[in-house]
Amino acid sequence: MRLVIIGNGPAGFELAKRVCDHHEVIIIDEAELPFYFKPMLSNYIAGFSRKEDLFQYDLTWYEKNNIHLLAGTRVNKIDFLAKKVFTADAKYNFDVLILATGARPRELAVEGKEFLSMLRTFRDAENIKKQLETSDEVVIIGTGFIGLEVSGNLSKVGYKIKMIGKSENFLGLDQELSNIIKKQLEQNGVEFHLTANIEKIDETGILTDKGYVKGKVKICAIGAVPNKELAEASGINVDRGVLIDETFRTSAQDVYAIGDCSEFQGILCGTAKTASEHAKVLADILRGNESSFDFGFRSSIFKFGDFPISIIGETTQEGKWIDDNTKIFYQQSKIVGAVVLQDIRKAVEMEQRIKKQYSNPNGK
Repeated sequence: MRLVIIGNGPAGFELAKRVCDHHEVIIIDEAELPFYFKPMLSNYIAGFSRKEDLFQYDLTWYEKNNIHLLAGTRVNKIDFLAKKVFTADAKYNFDVLILATGARPRELAVEGKEFLSMLRTFRDAENIKKQLETSDEVVIIGTGFIGLEVSGNLSKVGYKIKMIGKSENFLGLDQELSNIIKKQLEQNGVEFHLTANIEKIDETGILTDKGYVKGKVKICAIGAVPNKELAEASGINVDRGVLIDETFRTSAQDVYAIGDCSEFQGILCGTAKTASEHAKVLADILRGNESSFDFGFRSSIFKFGDFPISIIGETTQEGKWIDDNTKIFYQQSKIVGAVVLQDIRKAVEMEQRIKKQYSNPNGK
């Protein structure tokens, strides 16, 4: 069976790696590079990781594993009835098509946005790394996990970091947990400008409704937008992302979507870890095995400088500290989520406990 995968990010690559011994695999990707570890980009620009740490799978690896990689190639059209995809100069038949087109950075609609940099690709990281050679002042717009990771890593190596955010809360967490993250980063010299709206950007800084924030290097990290346009133009149902069912099927027969481009009942993927988990489950399904993905359960580990934090399950309910590092969240006396500071081993144990309860809803 021939599988054509559009996208060579965490979802597409992980799927190809898991099915290449069973199926003929073609990966088509607009980037001219082989797979690399995007979560390590902030480490790379801070100097904690080398280029070779990111690129652990060269073109030879694809050849040895019988994966045909069409790098630097754009798919212009999908004909899912004829089971063909079209590029500028060729067409490729498929038995199964997987959309793993990822997401792109959300842009800020404001005067002077051309002075902003994004951090989504290796070329973005190279651009920021070059800018950092001539300036030690960095302004980061957005207090999501990318912005916080970049601020943590760059402040750790001596850069003067200023963060601008619309809210006082980070990562959807409550005020108490957000303050803990804020204080940890402030210890490294990070300066926060919260509940601020951006009015204008120029070469030397950013004007907000609370004052001017100086910084030559400016990074925008205000979220991502699923790349759904190819699917939509091809007649596949979309909303915010490419709509899928519980087995990752789209509205088109034999066409699946995984990773950041996909949407299940209003839920978007959001992290490289989740994208890889999508791929693992779909690989089992394509082999004919019973497998399922719990779209309602999420677990992520972030590290902001020297401060790791694990966010597990649902964390918007009532919370209670059970020790110095662990806050658990309840719904009708049942534990539905947890936030664990510092202790990764404890986080793994807590994740297993909560997952078990999700699979056994009547359990205590």
